[in-house]
Amino acid sequence: MRNTLFKAVLFLVYLTSNHCAFADSASAWAAFHKGNFQQAFADCVGLAERGDASCQALLGSLYKYGNNVPQDNTQSLNWLNKSVEAGNPTAQEILGDTLLNGRNGVEKNIPKAYELFMKASAKGNTYADNQLGVMHRFGIHVNQNSAEAVRYFQSAANKGNPAAQASLADVYRLGDGVGKNPDLAFQWALKSSEQKWPAGLNQLGLLFRDGIGVRQDSEKAISLFKEAVATNRSPISYSNLGRMYLAGTGIPVNRTEARKWFEAGAKVNDGDSFAYLSDIHVQLSKDSPADQAKAFEYASKAAAQNRSGGFNMLGYVYREGIGTPVDYPKAIVNFKRGIELGNPNSMAHLGVMHEKGMGVPQSNAEALALFQRALANPLLSEYNKKIAEQTVSKMGGKPEAVQLAATATSKPAEVKANPTNAQTTSAPIANSGDDKLKNELLDRLEKMQQQLTALQASSNTATLNTAITNQKIVFANRKALVIGNDKYKNVSELKNASSDARAIATSLNGLGYKVSIHIDIDEKTFKQALRDFKMSIQGGDEVLVFFAGHGVQLGATNYLLPTDIKGDNEEQVKDEAIQLQRILDDLQERKAKFSLAIIDACRDNPFKGSGRALGGRGLAPTTAATGQMVMFSAGSGQQALDKLGQNDQDKNGLFTRILLKEMNKPGVPVDRILRNVRNEVVTLAKSVGHEQTPALYDQAVGEFYFKN
Repeated sequence: MRNTLFKAVLFLVYLTSNHCAFADSASAWAAFHKGNFQQAFADCVGLAERGDASCQALLGSLYKYGNNVPQDNTQSLNWLNKSVEAGNPTAQEILGDTLLNGRNGVEKNIPKAYELFMKASAKGNTYADNQLGVMHRFGIHVNQNSAEAVRYFQSAANKGNPAAQASLADVYRLGDGVGKNPDLAFQWALKSSEQKWPAGLNQLGLLFRDGIGVRQDSEKAISLFKEAVATNRSPISYSNLGRMYLAGTGIPVNRTEARKWFEAGAKVNDGDSFAYLSDIHVQLSKDSPADQAKAFEYASKAAAQNRSGGFNMLGYVYREGIGTPVDYPKAIVNFKRGIELGNPNSMAHLGVMHEKGMGVPQSNAEALALFQRALANPLLSEYNKKIAEQTVSKMGGKPEAVQLAATATSKPAEVKANPTNAQTTSAPIANSGDDKLKNELLDRLEKMQQQLTALQASSNTATLNTAITNQKIVFANRKALVIGNDKYKNVSELKNASSDARAIATSLNGLGYKVSIHIDIDEKTFKQALRDFKMSIQGGDEVLVFFAGHGVQLGATNYLLPTDIKGDNEEQVKDEAIQLQRILDDLQERKAKFSLAIIDACRDNPFKGSGRALGGRGLAPTTAATGQMVMFSAGSGQQALDKLGQNDQDKNGLFTRILLKEMNKPGVPVDRILRNVRNEVVTLAKSVGHEQTPALYDQAVGEFYFKN
């Protein structure tokens, strides 16, 4: 009844206005894109009822988001389904979005969503192109493929689609599938925001907040987030606003204002807001059953949206029995899920459980490994960072005594929200209200301070300071070029190379490297990337080159293959491919202090299936110049394994998965890490009856470290 009356009133407004009496779907959509939802409804309601599929799609969208009409799931689905039945691509995309995310009271149906996006894309719908890009970017229903995602984004963005422009801004901001490019991130975010697209406004807000591609301006960031919020189509902007006030990002800390925005975000079902609210209620929960219940409720809602912070918080409330009985198995399950999504705070919390034997056998080794992983991630909260650092130190690791002395007299700093977030992911949540852990930490710090004081009393101060200084590892400027090629056009495709490259790039970034990453690149792009990287190197730099893809040996020379390699004959391969030795020579020419080239290209002969007798299996032995180390994933004539049997579900090849584990171990020289990698690869390969011995060529002078 209410909806009927509402439509009648709007129709009366429509009749009595100066609006053209011959409105059509095009004018209605024009009004919609200008934010004039009332006009759009008035233009379309009659046409939709008479069977206009375009207007049916528009009404479906208006009811979906409640834009100047009461939000009504039933009405939305009714109009969308009618339009889809008529083959309308706009309705296909909108309904696909509903099914993809399980919105509007509809259960998720990702295969159906993908089908609808493909149909809409085939009819030129650029919003569907953006959705397909998102699915490829995050591996939803399809194999994760950043290059394919960027292809969809770029195509739609070039046609003026604001959603794809916002997506491009996000990938260039984060360096996801492309090299980080602040200027392009800003350009695409600006183009999207000029069309008042909610995600574009949000992206531009992030850039102003963090000073990426533009001078940092917190007030401008807040204004943009609020503008995005006003569209009623950017839930994440609520939590972005809350984070700014919680962290004091360029503005005074205002926890009341932060909470206001998180609570507003919760009303529009923003998963990140749920996670932060859970953390807030944990801090208030000591003597409040109501806050304890809220902490559990919000954590559950955030986890239900697959937010890493939600899983972290849910694990924490189960571990501590906040709003729910203590349940160590459930805590462990949720922490592990948070870890899978990259949440370093979950690593730290699970480390505590292993350290104390909470629901798991007590294991300092497991605890140490988890704390070290957490410390390698720059998103670890300050509070959890202190816990991890002190526990690692207690177990025989670092940091240095000077750092301990500096922090021993002060309480852990209150946690600030993580200031960085991707558009579709959540920030890790820290728990600053864990009084028990705080007290334990302070006790450990006091004991360490006492030990340090005793040591100083029994030793010459100058000698002690010298010893501490000598412990410190000072890194030079660190730069890395990472390339992963899977999608070969004329030779056999690979499955793990791009995943390996992305994982290595992420790890190197956490270790302080400035990373340039390229996925599925052709000859021209490959050679340009090498030129750009060469020119970025300055004397004294520590540099790393990682390549995963096809390689081939011709005679005694090794070549790395771009994706468009043809290789009809040997001379053509030499011309089109990238000579490995040339890369090593360029690194030496630029006088890098230390150069490491890791080449995971020891796969089967890429040309064998095409009938071309070029090269053979694996790569030929090579040499390293002074100051260089070179490692191949397998020895001469050997093939590197991608998987350890049919049941191996790891997304990374054998060599890379071991390398990722070892390179994050602190205080271990690079040469030792690479030898450890070789030993473990040999053992695991033999377990499945395969011979694979990574080849190491070492001419480095001095000791170098991935991690202090």
